[in-house]
Amino acid sequence: HHKTARNVKLSPLHHKLVEKGAYFKPVSGFEGADWYDEECSTTNPPTIEKLTWNRESWFDHWEDEHIACRDEVALIDMSFMSKFIMQGEEAGEVLNYLSTANVNKCENTISYTQWLNDEGKLEADLTVSKLDNGTYFVVATDTMKGHVLQWMRRHTRGRHAFVTDVTGAYAQINIQGPKSRELLQRLTSVDMSNDSFPFRTIREIDIGTERK
Repeated sequence: HHKTARNVKLSPLHHKLVEKGAYFKPVSGFEGADWYDEECSTTNPPTIEKLTWNRESWFDHWEDEHIACRDEVALIDMSFMSKFIMQGEEAGEVLNYLSTANVNKCENTISYTQWLNDEGKLEADLTVSKLDNGTYFVVATDTMKGHVLQWMRRHTRGRHAFVTDVTGAYAQINIQGPKSRELLQRLTSVDMSNDSFPFRTIREIDIGTERK
């Protein structure tokens, strides 16, 4: 009998994904939903009977999810992504120095950017969101968490800029697909049109009785 460290890090959506028949795999310590079987549930979880180099038995489920995301709308739990807050009077200056894009321009704006070293080689691929002049939200892939955190700490030494790892404090729920705005508009009082909420905007909105 072998013990495992599974089911230690669970997103706030985990129990709902279980109910929807999710098959989970470990993703940097979190339980990540890999695919869904609508005929399964909490009491009847999906399983993989046999792995193969050919088309897997669950491919049809995966295909349905891809089509839904491409043509309509999909909810994807990405809570395992690495998340950091950098604050301080020099936070924007530090992040702009690290980034190939101008991430210190407009408030409430998300910037997709890369971080390079002195040789011009890639150190990180991520987003930097400017919340206000002293607060920035950095999101990177789960596998780069330690490197991104240390890269920021290395460049904030002696500067009025402070980094906090908030990976476990925030869920990340991606709403993706051409009908994303239509779905969100049904859940919030905020105008989700492209004119009022344009591409790259980051802003708190109400969802039901909560603010997200």
